[in-house]
This record gives sequence, structure tokens and C-alpha cells, in this order.
Amino acid sequence: MTDAKEEIEELLELKQETTETTSRLVALKCKKCRRTLISTENFVTHTQGSGQNAFSYKKRDNLYTSISKSSCSSYFVEPLDWILRGKEQNDKEEGELDGKIKCPKCNAKLGNYSWAGMQCSCGTWVTPSFAIHREKVDEVY
Repeated sequence: MTDAKEEIEELLELKQETTETTSRLVALKCKKCRRTLISTENFVTHTQGSGQNAFSYKKRDNLYTSISKSSCSSYFVEPLDWILRGKEQNDKEEGELDGKIKCPKCNAKLGNYSWAGMQCSCGTWVTPSFAIHREKVDEVY
């Protein structure tokens, strides 16, 4: 019983640290061309999932199954005009449900989107999902 209580306390501490980090964040810039892309006003928050245990058995990473606290590897944002315009510039069909998010200036891949939703690396489902990968952007504080 105490193990479960300790695990819950650890998860709450991690969630608080993640919230504090993102609360100081001001904007995201493309790592390649340094163009400011998104302000924190456009972030979509979600509750921290249960990590690898939330994924189906075949999609789990066996090395990290015991690690339940994992931070999200993407920022989820609202569907912005430049994301939707970029979709039309690449000659994609108008009714596509998913695709890539590219920088409007240098055309570097920043993430992906899915109107049907996708699962975050923490295990939570986000619908609709416009995910910007943390490794593709610089954080401005």
C-alpha cells in the first residue's frame, strides 16, 4: 500500500515540475531557421498518462516498462493558420485526417497532426492532435 502511495506522490511531483517548466516557457522557435512559431497561449494541456503501461502490449518498449514517470516528448498545440496553410501549399487533399507539420519558413519537419487523435509518449490520448516534437524546436524562456 505504501509503494502505491509513494508512486502517486512521485507522479504528482513530476507533473508539478513539468507544469512549472512549461509555465516559464514563452515561445517555441524552429531549431533550423530560428523563426518564432508558437506562443504558450496556443498550447493544449493534457493530463499525464501512466507511461508505458498505457500502450498496447506490442507497442511497449520492454526496456522501460518499469519506468512509469516519463515526460512528454511533444508539445500539443491548437490548429493554427500556418499549419493549415502549409497543408494546402504542399498540394495535399483538403480532407486529409493526418499529416506532417512543417516550418513555414524553411520547410523542416516539426511534428505531425491527426484530427482523429494520437497517443502522447506519456500514454494519454489527445484528440485532435497537433504535436510539435521537442527535439525539433528551441524553447524561449
